[in-house]
Amino acid sequence: MKSALLRFYLGIVLLVLLLFFSLNQLYNWFYQGDETVEAARSMLHQVYYHSEQQRLHCRLSDSEDCTDSLYVTYPKGYWQPQPDVVYGVEVMRDTQGNASMCSEMPDGELICLSQLNLPDGADFSIDLAHVFLLLLLLCLFWLSRNLFRDVDTLRRSALQEIKLGHLPAFQLSDQSYLQPLARSLSRMNQTIADLNSLQREMADTVCHDIKTPLARLRFVLLNLEQRLSAEQSAQISRNLQEIEDNVYDYLRLAQQNFRSELTLSEVRLDLVLQELIDKFSTNTEHQIRLQSTEPLVIQADQKLLQRALSNLLSNALRYCQTSVWIEICLVQQDCHIDVCDDGEGWHSGREHNTDGLSHHGLGLAIVQRVARQHGGDFIRLSRNEGGAVARLKLPVGSASG
Repeated sequence: MKSALLRFYLGIVLLVLLLFFSLNQLYNWFYQGDETVEAARSMLHQVYYHSEQQRLHCRLSDSEDCTDSLYVTYPKGYWQPQPDVVYGVEVMRDTQGNASMCSEMPDGELICLSQLNLPDGADFSIDLAHVFLLLLLLCLFWLSRNLFRDVDTLRRSALQEIKLGHLPAFQLSDQSYLQPLARSLSRMNQTIADLNSLQREMADTVCHDIKTPLARLRFVLLNLEQRLSAEQSAQISRNLQEIEDNVYDYLRLAQQNFRSELTLSEVRLDLVLQELIDKFSTNTEHQIRLQSTEPLVIQADQKLLQRALSNLLSNALRYCQTSVWIEICLVQQDCHIDVCDDGEGWHSGREHNTDGLSHHGLGLAIVQRVARQHGGDFIRLSRNEGGAVARLKLPVGSASG
């Protein structure tokens, strides 16, 4: 904040200095030009009215001070010119404030017309300009002080929100111009905190309610193992374990305020997809196949990737007619995983439920979130032959999120 405030103050100082020098230059252009005209007019009046009563010319010397002369010549040595200054026609004043219009002669002498009646308001007006600029500078400093302090407070709070995930409590200056914004942010922060708390409580409740029937189902499965085949028992056990794993994953996510970091590793796509195909094939009469079996390794969070692909397969199986297939291809630095089906497509088939259940699109929303966490995207396409294509686009190298 201090550096930003100092830069702002420096800008104000430079602006005021620019105004001052501009005003001073305008003064030199306009007022001094008028002063020269006034001096010339006064010279003519002095010559016309006082040529008979006063000496017209006097040469300054040790014995002659030329106080009553209209024209005064200052010999070389009786005046001190400033370096690099050309005295063409200059209006000069002595220590008593008396004005004279002078010009330097080629031999180094200075000839002046004295006893000029020039207005005395110029110096006073430029002093008023200095006072005005000083007051303007002080007013800008005073008005900007609290504003920049409040802006810095909001900035530091925003940085804390980015770092910690929640907006800390902050206090602005009394009667601050940004108070409405601060109150709105505080209300939003409290609303978000209440929603997060409610979400955690709901997650705990739902997960607890699911764990209890899961334990009962495991007990029932234990009693039915002798009546079921080994394959059926293993299938039920896998499904129960998957539900339990999802419950505990959701609980851990709720404890982290639903903010999870990616755990990246090298993932063999063909192996992951084949494992999912084997799992889904035991619970459906539709055909599922992997078009490409070439080994392809990408860097991703394997658990999140499995969840996204599982949701895509589940969605495709729900709306397909006979078969679902998966295609994998590389496009530059991205991997395209296309889950295709021979259903009615996105616009028609997805609008109607085929299994009599209500679906809320949460599965595809999870896919979209997983894709963005990895720096990729989720795209819905339609096949020319009919059916839908759900494309999961992921970077091959490293995730960005």
